[in-house]
Amino acid sequence: MTGTDLVLVIAVSAGIAAIVGLAAWLLLRRFAWAPIVVHLVTVVVAAVASVVGGVLVATQAMYLSDHDAQIALVIAVTSGAVAILTASILGAEIARAARVLRSAAEDLGRGVPVVRRPLPIGEFRAVLDELAASDVRIRTAREELERQEQARRELVTRVAHDLRVPLAGIRAQAEALQDGLAPDPDRYLERIAAQVDRLDALVADLFAVSQIDAGTLRLRTERVSMADVASDAVSELRGLAGGAGVSLEFTASAAGTVDGDAVQLGRVVTNLLANAMQHTPAGGRIAVAVAEDDGRVRLEVVDGGPGFAVDDLPHAFEAGWRGSDARSPHRLDVTGGAGLGLAIVRGIARAHSGDATVANAAGGGALVTVILPAAG
Repeated sequence: MTGTDLVLVIAVSAGIAAIVGLAAWLLLRRFAWAPIVVHLVTVVVAAVASVVGGVLVATQAMYLSDHDAQIALVIAVTSGAVAILTASILGAEIARAARVLRSAAEDLGRGVPVVRRPLPIGEFRAVLDELAASDVRIRTAREELERQEQARRELVTRVAHDLRVPLAGIRAQAEALQDGLAPDPDRYLERIAAQVDRLDALVADLFAVSQIDAGTLRLRTERVSMADVASDAVSELRGLAGGAGVSLEFTASAAGTVDGDAVQLGRVVTNLLANAMQHTPAGGRIAVAVAEDDGRVRLEVVDGGPGFAVDDLPHAFEAGWRGSDARSPHRLDVTGGAGLGLAIVRGIARAHSGDATVANAAGGGALVTVILPAAG
């Protein structure tokens, strides 16, 4: 065979293969909805047809005898038939694996647990594993949403109760004043003012939580000494704590300078002290400490109460959470009392690029730690 004949054979074979491949592509485009077996067999048939066409061109170009040409053609056709049969068998396996994936996807949509099964194809196994992992993530997210929704319903119930109690007291005392039945009007007015202050604190807490959840808490940043902020809060509440027989102790190993909002950081300390005072019995102590290390300012408050139950630790910073019966509210009520104090603490800490954690102190009682980045 001359060089010209070889080039001609190559060109014609390539042309036949291109025509057959284009026809197969158009056919698959037309019947894209067909099962995967049809696609696989179509690809194999196209490949076999291209080879057979090339063989026919080669036999003509090499001027083989009719007998030799027939043998070559039979070999090509037989090999192609076997290849198509093999593709059909393999396609059936692939189709079964695809049906498993489809069933897993349907289970995922219906909320049925996705079960991992052995599949013959690595890519399909990876897809099934990812579906199973997605099922786990979706279930976890669904449980978390349900838990949050339950917590929100409980919060609404608690807030409604906490609003109703002082409002009922205000109404009763106002009616007594109107009817002239109050033996000591000034004392009644003082009680009404106290109830109004409690309502105001509750509304302020609710507003703060809504700002934190919406990400709209606005900070007026300045250089603030956490030691000074904590010291001021301790001084303000020491009298109230002393009246209940609870001692407040404050220590600071550093100024703990941070770039933050002094008002909001003061609220953090006040909420922590209020929470500690509510759970510390008479004769107990509350320790407040400020320290600085590795570019972080640490504020720690340890109360003299029973501490957290192990199951309660992950929920301590949830809005509306009040803990178990072991941490039932003390007679002291500094904040609104709706179980929003620790949620506000963590929200303000995170707004300052910090965080808050809870644990049980080694010597007993609850330990709440607020960590903030040091200034500069």
